[in-house]
Amino acid sequence: MEQPRQPAGSDFRKPLSLSESEATAQAFYDRWIGGTDLFSHLGRTVFSLSGTVYAGRFIQASGLRPDDRVLEIGSGLGKILTASQRRVRAEQLYVGIDLSYQMVRRARRGLAARRPSLHFLVASALQMPFRRQCFDVILLSHVAKYLTDPQLRQVLAQARALLRPGGRIVLWEFRPYAWAPINRTILRGSRSHKLRSAAELVALLREQGYRNLQPFRIHTPWPPFRNLAYRAQAG
Repeated sequence: MEQPRQPAGSDFRKPLSLSESEATAQAFYDRWIGGTDLFSHLGRTVFSLSGTVYAGRFIQASGLRPDDRVLEIGSGLGKILTASQRRVRAEQLYVGIDLSYQMVRRARRGLAARRPSLHFLVASALQMPFRRQCFDVILLSHVAKYLTDPQLRQVLAQARALLRPGGRIVLWEFRPYAWAPINRTILRGSRSHKLRSAAELVALLREQGYRNLQPFRIHTPWPPFRNLAYRAQAG
């Protein structure tokens, strides 16, 4: 299997070419995670807990094996990948990409010597800098809400091209509430675009050629608590 290429922007010197929505999300997370106030400390704490909270469900839902190569789109502080790699005693490459320079900078701290097979890169989900069929498993954790429908279609299509035949995609996102003002509050607070129903996510996955869709349960221990979660296979 071919190795991923190093993307433009991953060295923190070359700027990424971003859509308006991506630039908004990047600026939001760079300010939030890179700040020194109490809100930023709280944000870093929440993201740091994500490895403990989510890694077990990711491993179970994906059927993660030691010889799987893994990509996480929107990897944040990298805690899910770090915890998953440790728990399955991974033998292969794990890569996380994120738009936020602050997220990736913090994820990289101390990793070079201890985990040479774990890499974090600044890159856009709309322009993923990897060759076809590089990965066995791809994770999208709370990424879909930042994307318009055309953007999510593009990301899902690119992800399918990056997966080996029979590779798995694991996706979860906040479930929309019946009361629209709650959804608007979530979107405004996270500077995101859209919360989709189960029917919408399933339709988009099937439209992009994924098969054997399987829902699973995953809960967020901080508001909003409800999530939609699916595992699917590349065709």
